[in-house]
Amino acid sequence: MDQIKPNVFVSSTYEDLRDHREAVRDAIRQLGAIDISMEHFGARDARPKDECLRLISEESDCFVGIYAHRYGKCQKGTPMSITEAEYIKAREIKLPRFVYMVDEDAPWNPKHIDVGASKKLLLKFKNGIKSELIVRHFDTKYRLAANVAADLGRHFATEKLMRVEPSVDAYKNNTRLATSKEWNKCRDGVYKNNQGLFLIHNLSPSMKPGQLYDIFIFLRKHRTDDLSDVEYAEFFLGPYWGNRVFKVINQGELVGLWTSAYGEFLCVCRVKLKNGSHVMLSRYIDFGSYWSPDIPA
Repeated sequence: MDQIKPNVFVSSTYEDLRDHREAVRDAIRQLGAIDISMEHFGARDARPKDECLRLISEESDCFVGIYAHRYGKCQKGTPMSITEAEYIKAREIKLPRFVYMVDEDAPWNPKHIDVGASKKLLLKFKNGIKSELIVRHFDTKYRLAANVAADLGRHFATEKLMRVEPSVDAYKNNTRLATSKEWNKCRDGVYKNNQGLFLIHNLSPSMKPGQLYDIFIFLRKHRTDDLSDVEYAEFFLGPYWGNRVFKVINQGELVGLWTSAYGEFLCVCRVKLKNGSHVMLSRYIDFGSYWSPDIPA
């Protein structure tokens, strides 16, 4: 039996993002999904608002918003553009939302840049989105399409993952399955080998042109903030950083570093403890940590 293909509503202004929309539509179709976009209305900025909102409410599985320097057309009698109305409808029905905004420094045709009242409305709209979601930035249609493909691909994949819940009854009754002893032995071995140390990373949208995220990588100890037994940590991030080793001395605060990147990578860390021993840790820096469109920045 054929699987049902997900419907992706693509929202943006048209004339300024014509080529970008085409690249995104191709990416969506390559994922095996169906794009729902204004091209179905004859590629007009003044597409029927009610029909767009109906499609979002009744026929869409997720929402992709692409925004540059135009606010979009407003139908007669309303100060809100159709583009913003589409986003608000997707938010109201809690549709998974993926939003992409052009880098402010990316070259852009001046005739497609709003001024005056429209610019103010656009800025308010964008700032409102940024207060709600993690926003990806793009400079070219190729970067945009790659980001959309990665985000939607991850979303479609996670929809198929098995969800597991903790066993509350087993916890209350302190009962365990026989095989759990082996699993706990393995788990306790990880704690012991790491001496309770682990690498953690956080992401935030990068303000640097050409980068997607600022990444904060640091040491964390199981169930405590006490790192007094750590002398220093050496971080190795790979060839993009010149194959250098970054040594961070423990000065009583966070033991870690931060960097910017446009792609995922593996971080390897060697921790020197004050008793003379070493602990080797690793952390795959994946951009899925805050990928969910419902997690605020």
